Amino acid sequence: MTFLERHRNLALRKVAAMPRGTEAGLAEMFGDDWETIGTPGERRHFGREFKAAVRGGQLNELEWVRIENSGRYDVYRKI
Repeated sequence: MTFLERHRNLALRKVAAMPRGTEAGLAEMFGDDWETIGTPGERRHFGREFKAAVRGGQLNELEWVRIENSGRYDVYRKI
């Protein structure tokens, strides 16, 4: 089971709660729940799986926007 599969319901709830047009990185999107994903390494792995799911159309309410260089994280927009 992948990290994304394990946390899919949480991810879907967080995406659904975002207003349209909002841009956010995963830590901002998940808020206090971000720490529940696991260790920093596990959260990094989850981030890669999350990005692949967005690009693959599995999380079709989001689109990948850019890499934020200030903190080196991916930014997504709710569509």
